[in-house]
Parts: sequence; structure tokens; C-alpha cells
Amino acid sequence: MTSEFRRVSDMLFHPGIGSLELRQLPAADVPIQMLSISADYGGMPAQDLYALLRIVQWLQPRRIFELGTFQGTTTAHLALNSAAEIYTLDLPRELASDLQGYAARDLALLQMRAEIGTAYSPFNSDGRIHQLFADSRSFDYQPYSGTMDLVLIDACHVLEYVMSDSQNAFRLLSEKGAILWHDFGNSRDVMRVLRKLAKKSPIADLEGTALALYSRTVPLPKESGESIGVSTAQGA
Repeated sequence: MTSEFRRVSDMLFHPGIGSLELRQLPAADVPIQMLSISADYGGMPAQDLYALLRIVQWLQPRRIFELGTFQGTTTAHLALNSAAEIYTLDLPRELASDLQGYAARDLALLQMRAEIGTAYSPFNSDGRIHQLFADSRSFDYQPYSGTMDLVLIDACHVLEYVMSDSQNAFRLLSEKGAILWHDFGNSRDVMRVLRKLAKKSPIADLEGTALALYSRTVPLPKESGESIGVSTAQGA
């Protein structure tokens, strides 16, 4: 087996991970609000943002923890489309000390502290968005443990980080908590981690997007075409 064939195979084959379609989710109660995104924006694509917000409206989380703020565009959308208290964590470039294993695109996304979260500032007049600065591997999650209804992982894609962020995400979850990972299907390390986690925890990718979902309360499909339970919502 050539290395290129193995790479492509790894990108397409996801044993143990189910498939979820947006049409399987309950219809949104209110219209989803989408902001204009510039062509050079380096964060979540519009179709993934829309899918994320469909999940948010379905689950109705009261508290959200986001790993990977970047410019704060996703954070702004979370605030616009939910009543949740939002905690968002990012590593400023001036605090980054160990960059071993970083891909060039991940290095390019490291910003100075003053640049992080600028996109959500106009939408935080009520103070629901709380910016946290630290390396996600060494951050003290204890004050937030067991309290988050949704954790969004969209930070560094180095294997060590993805695994560490995922393990911490499970510790953050409330009894009705859910985790969303971004760049599933785009990042080999994200897929490697999720295939490993899926051996113990049900995970489904969201078709047509780079998102994958775990939920403590919603039964997720183990194979494409299976139905899901839609009666449980985080805010219920």
C-alpha cells in the first residue's frame, strides 16, 4: 500500500463513526442569523457555520465552551443564535512557547492577543462572551468542569492537542452535554482521534460539513441512514 493511497483511505474511511444529515434534525424554531464572511476569512466556512447553528438551535445549550477563538466569527454566531453563556479559549502568539508539530496553516492562525476575538466584540454588549487566554493543554478547566452543555473544538490540529482538547471536553460536559469537532474530514489528526474515541463513545459526522458530533443524551446513528432521537434538547 503506497503512502498516498493510505493517506486518501484514511481521509475517506471512518470505521465506527456514524453519519448524520441536517434534514434529520428538527426544523429551527426561529430563523438562523448569519453574518457576512470575507473571502480571506480563515475560520469555519459558511456551510459549516450554518450546520453548527442548526445543532445549537436543536440542543439549546445554556453554557458553551469554545476551544479556538481566532477572530471570533464563530463566537459571534453562537451569541447571535443562542441565549447561552459562552466561554472561548485561545492561545495568543506571544504566549506560544512550544510550536513543535504545528502545520504551517496552524501557525498562520496564531494571532496576537489584541487580535483575538475582534469579530464578536460588537455582539457582546450583554457580557455573555468570556474570553480566556492560555494553551489549551495546560489550561485549568476545573472551574468549568461538568457545567457545559456544548463544547466546540476548533483549535490546533496537532494530534497531541486534538486528543488533549477532546479529553478535556468530555470532562467539561454537563449531564446533557454534547461535543462538536470541526475539520473532521479535513485534518488527518482530527480523524485519527475521533476514530479512537468512537470505539467507546458514539460519534457521528454531519454530512456535507467538516463537523462531527457526540451527545450524552441523543442517540446517534452508527451507520448512514439510521434515524436519531430528536426529543431531547439541552434546554429542556
